[in-house]
Amino acid sequence: MLVPAHIFKKNDIRGLLAEVTVEIAGQVGRGLVQITGARKVVVGRDMRSTSPDLAQAAIAGITAMGADVLDIGQCTTSLFNFAVSSQADVDAGLMVTASHNPAEYNGIKCAWANGLPISGTDFLPLMTEEYTAVAPVGEVEEGGLLDEYLDFCLAGVDVKSFGGTKVVIDYGNGMGALTVRKLAKRLGLEVVELYSEPDARFPNHEANPAKEETLTDIKAAVLRERADFGIALDGDADRVAFIDNEGVSLRGDQTLALLASVVLASHPEAKVIVAPNQSWATREAIEGAGGECVEVPVGRTTVIRAMHDTGALLGGELSSHFMFAESHNLEAVDLAIVKVLALWKESGKTFADLVRPLRAMSNSGEVNIEVHDKESALGRLEAMMVAEATVVNRLDGIRCEYGRDWWFLVRASNTEPILRLIVEAKTEEMMMSKRDELAAIIKA
Repeated sequence: MLVPAHIFKKNDIRGLLAEVTVEIAGQVGRGLVQITGARKVVVGRDMRSTSPDLAQAAIAGITAMGADVLDIGQCTTSLFNFAVSSQADVDAGLMVTASHNPAEYNGIKCAWANGLPISGTDFLPLMTEEYTAVAPVGEVEEGGLLDEYLDFCLAGVDVKSFGGTKVVIDYGNGMGALTVRKLAKRLGLEVVELYSEPDARFPNHEANPAKEETLTDIKAAVLRERADFGIALDGDADRVAFIDNEGVSLRGDQTLALLASVVLASHPEAKVIVAPNQSWATREAIEGAGGECVEVPVGRTTVIRAMHDTGALLGGELSSHFMFAESHNLEAVDLAIVKVLALWKESGKTFADLVRPLRAMSNSGEVNIEVHDKESALGRLEAMMVAEATVVNRLDGIRCEYGRDWWFLVRASNTEPILRLIVEAKTEEMMMSKRDELAAIIKA
């Protein structure tokens, strides 16, 4: 069996269709049982062309090791998270997905029962392992948990209070319609749908709501339809972005601030996981509501682990991943939608007015700058920018703050010759000037 080592990544296994084979999937299934000692494993998959065969191969590998399987079929990652973490007899989970990656990719991600991801690199040494067949083989049970998942997301919610609310939902040809369509129906929402048919070719746009250019269609639709707001999902529906009634998108850190206000209203002094690439406004909103910000390096796995370690009730990323303690420290986009919807409805404001305080500063968003030598570029920034900073944070890259006027963060990509720059300032003119100044230093 040909084993391309580069597909075994820090957070998952992901590569071209020809690289992620049924042989590898079967061996990953066997390896998962070996790593976790699982007696029962949840298996789910997305809509990609090879996903059914990869899932079946993984199931065969798992059952060959004597473990049982709950096969939930096509699902969102949020539904998969729920299935793995909420079932008392489940020990691990395996999902076949490549999220928002193009159609020529597929992948596999695995998790412990508590939701903590298992690194793809853990499986590489097991690809050449010769496993002995176990008797009896495990059994396969087929069944979804969609209704139970939606019941969980809607617990304690007065679903009748949202009637007449008009939203535009862009599924991005991903898996999101599987859960969100039924959620919207139960809430009585008036929905205008975009790109609801699952299609791994993503023919309309990349299913990545963290990229502003992917939101062009939903912004236009919100304005055209005079909707109250819009909802955009990624390919496997573990990320969600919101668009206000004026057609302006919310960054992930702004949505985190909204979610924090909901959580902290009933749990004052709770911890919220944040990261250095997030706005001053997000931290101020959390602390102003009585919460405690716990800062960790950027990364989904880092946030999940920090929530386990600190007992935080909420965590979130600029990329629009949002994790809730009540969903076992994992993403549940449908729960995020319900919480934001309830906050907006209770406020009595337009969505734009609700979020306006979070937009007091001008933010560049993440700017990717290609460089030949990342270390040299970071060294130039250190030499030229650190001395005058009032706060220097090296938790993840370099974040320098200059009073309450402006700040920047520069982080190096782990896999590409790229530095990621964010600048936030009290005026747009200052933000653009500082952004261009820093970009010139980086490129010098």
